[in-house]
Amino acid sequence: HYGLPLYASSTYLGLTFKSSNVLLIYAGASLLTLFVSLHIAKYVRRFHTYRFTQAVVIAEILVTLGLALTQSAFFIALFFITHFILTILIYISLNTFVEAFSPHHEVGMIRGMFLTVLNLGILISPFFGGEILARSGYQTLYIVAACVLIPFIFFLHRFMHEIPDPKYTRVEILEAFNRARKDRNLGPILLSLFILECFYGVMTIYSPLYLGSLGIPLPVYLTSIIPIALLPLVILPYELGILADTKLCEKELLMSGLLLMAIMSMVMALVTSSSILVWIIILTLARVGAACVETMTFSYYFKKIGSKDIGLISVFTNIRSVAIIVVPLVGIALSPLVVTYPGLIFVLLSIMLLYSALRVVPLQDTR
Repeated sequence: HYGLPLYASSTYLGLTFKSSNVLLIYAGASLLTLFVSLHIAKYVRRFHTYRFTQAVVIAEILVTLGLALTQSAFFIALFFITHFILTILIYISLNTFVEAFSPHHEVGMIRGMFLTVLNLGILISPFFGGEILARSGYQTLYIVAACVLIPFIFFLHRFMHEIPDPKYTRVEILEAFNRARKDRNLGPILLSLFILECFYGVMTIYSPLYLGSLGIPLPVYLTSIIPIALLPLVILPYELGILADTKLCEKELLMSGLLLMAIMSMVMALVTSSSILVWIIILTLARVGAACVETMTFSYYFKKIGSKDIGLISVFTNIRSVAIIVVPLVGIALSPLVVTYPGLIFVLLSIMLLYSALRVVPLQDTR
């Protein structure tokens, strides 16, 4: 459901709004998501995770259908922002379910499997979305995306309604953020996740433009480079999770991933080749590092907290929204320099990744 319209949404909004307004809609949706997350813990406690998730999924089906059927600019913006918020809430609920039945000694394996399934969906969905757009249009795309969620309601009822809710601690997200920030273990993990999400934002927004300036057309980037570069995010998380549970600790794999990403980000700034093979290698190696960082941050963080810590779960899942706000703002601020030095954004990203690797050094091992 999430992946089908993922890469098409900005283009769909662009049919109705100017590009500057599209960016404002994304930024507004991210800010509202953060605001909603400030209060999510008390609603999950009040309605319980199963009923809360079921209500959110039904609302998301209706909102997605609204996006498919409306032609009003106001309602397109309204439905998209609501869709953006609801998908994050579903993601938070899924994390709560996964945490509820994850034994401590198997958190890495389970989280790795969880990420593998999510990334596999994100990898294959754009292909189906592209076929739908080519054969029909945006209306059909959003209708199909809504229909995909219907079986999930029955899945929730069949497998999730009997899972008992933990005794949630009464910690709101701002309190939880301060608690995590001051924790010598959780703070560096959240920083690593934030920089990882910034990396994803830079790869999504700036990489196509940068490679385009080197002479690699966007269609070639999407069809020849990205499908291969994203494979590590599907293949590696499960195996990395098992490795973290049985042989190595998360800290070592996390540092290795951050350093590999830092090196590849600097290489991106220095390489001016238009060879497709060269960029497949660079971007694939960067995603290998990203797979390590993503899996280890999930594994370590959720080993340190429990399913009752809904506030801490909300902090973790909303790091992505913060990165979505920060990356475009930094890009706008650096735009005069980026015109002269196109690789500057990758140099900055490399420095951030190196700093994060240093912050990880004092982490306490989970085994």
